[in-house]
Amino acid sequence: MRRSQSDLMSKGKVILGIHDGHNASVCVLVGGKVAYLVQEERVRYEKNYWGFPSEAVKLAVKSLELSAKDIDRIAFSTISGVPRRRDLKATLYAFERLLKPAGLARMALIRLIGKLPYARLKNNMQMRRALLAECGISGGEVKAYGHHACHAAAAYYAMRTDAESEHLVLTLDGAGERHCATVSVASKGALRRIAATTIPHSLGTIYAFVTFLMGFIPYDHEYKLMGMAPYYDARRAEEAARIFHRYVGLRPDGLGFAKKTLLPMHMQGPSLLRAMRLQRFDAICAGLQKFTEDLMAQWARNCVMHTGLGKVVCGGGVFMNVKANKRVMELPEVSHLGVLPSCGDESLSYGAAALAHAELADAAELEPWGPIYFGPDVDEPAARKLLEEKQCAFSRPEDLELEIARLVHAGHPVARCRGRMEFGARALGNRSILADPSKVDSVRVINQMVKKRDFWMPFAPILLRERSDEYIRNPKNLPSPHMMLTFDSRETFPEFLAAVHNADLTARAQLLEERHNPDLHRCLKHFERLSGRGVMLNTSFNLHGYPICIGPREALHVFENSGLEHLALGPYLVRKGRANAHA
Repeated sequence: MRRSQSDLMSKGKVILGIHDGHNASVCVLVGGKVAYLVQEERVRYEKNYWGFPSEAVKLAVKSLELSAKDIDRIAFSTISGVPRRRDLKATLYAFERLLKPAGLARMALIRLIGKLPYARLKNNMQMRRALLAECGISGGEVKAYGHHACHAAAAYYAMRTDAESEHLVLTLDGAGERHCATVSVASKGALRRIAATTIPHSLGTIYAFVTFLMGFIPYDHEYKLMGMAPYYDARRAEEAARIFHRYVGLRPDGLGFAKKTLLPMHMQGPSLLRAMRLQRFDAICAGLQKFTEDLMAQWARNCVMHTGLGKVVCGGGVFMNVKANKRVMELPEVSHLGVLPSCGDESLSYGAAALAHAELADAAELEPWGPIYFGPDVDEPAARKLLEEKQCAFSRPEDLELEIARLVHAGHPVARCRGRMEFGARALGNRSILADPSKVDSVRVINQMVKKRDFWMPFAPILLRERSDEYIRNPKNLPSPHMMLTFDSRETFPEFLAAVHNADLTARAQLLEERHNPDLHRCLKHFERLSGRGVMLNTSFNLHGYPICIGPREALHVFENSGLEHLALGPYLVRKGRANAHA
């Protein structure tokens, strides 16, 4: 039965936030709290979907039983440009074109036209309103907010320690409308920008272009270069980093980036290709990563010193680089670091919604993020029906978390699709594959079964927060529930060797508290009693090239097309094979 509008209004303003660009997403805020946040890629089962998130809009509206009259404002995350579909081929073609003179000339013309006032009129909301109407939402108040304003708002409102303290807010990405980086001071619910860097000086664009030149997918595979970097001789990485220091540094005030070349960074493809010629692939990765870490750490330090603010929150896609985050985290001037979970463009829908709420209501109502299980739950009847249709062998254990722990302890990886789906790029236990991290062979087994990931890429651990000091060094006692920070491991690393980076023994750890996910916490406690270890290996539940599973149909697609033998689907434990009778 549908809830009445008065019921919704009693909980506060209802805001629908939409990001209709790269990695499109939808967010619904009710009274300043996230009621729903989901990426279009999950609903369409198409990784990094670029375009208007029509299916995510429909899912969110249906799940929350909303109508157009319930929504106080629809907030979009960019002002300039129009929503358009863009696939992987288009992205790769755009980078290929920038290696040729004609492509460079075309880009220069596009940038020039983009500065003209009438170009912004393309985003006159007419197309967006038409797309909303196709989703069943007509009329109502619609407003668009700037790209980096949304990044900053998302980082501040989600990651602030409290509403009263002043925070330093940093954003850094490849490009977002006119800017690639901003510095803001936030206090008592309001943000004030004090510095910004325009797109020609983009550090993120260099990383994306090198990713492309290395044969990977830009805006997606940057993490693979980060993962390779520690394998190169750290003492020689400085020499390799000099290649990239020729292109961009910090400007004189230290609060922004400045190109050292005549051409902007998005036109440096041919030059980068020449500079990288005859360099070892691991040297390129190490040099690029060291250059990025050094520049980001110095920039962050300058911003902290300039403002006197040690509480730092961050957003924008470059902060997905967890090794660079580690360098910022370790700065003595930084007392607290909060990096927005999945801080790429997928989080912009929340930023737009938060800005709208701050305008229409009290910004203090915007609730900082704790657990981020904001997506759809597993539909139990639908799951059982699908299992029966496919004649799967399944049971309903009295204590499913105990059964998962027993299987993992016995050396069997288990896929876990239970509870509401987590938001973003990191699987946080509800759409994960779990394994015993003390068994080095777990990496080979999982890769052979399902992941097929590059041999140098590490998996990550889930640690019981109360035992995390036994496994990692966290001198500032920072929370890490979202896998956005990397830590040095302790001498106990052999207990979770399969979940640390083999070259530098760092771990991108999820520190789990019972209040964040009681069921998952219980599973780890069962495993602790069986093994004596308070840690499991965690990797995302998906096939290579596909997004993380959203529900039963996608979970079974992975299960049937991989070597996985055990799947926890809602309350059911599914095993490979067929059966005629079920518990």
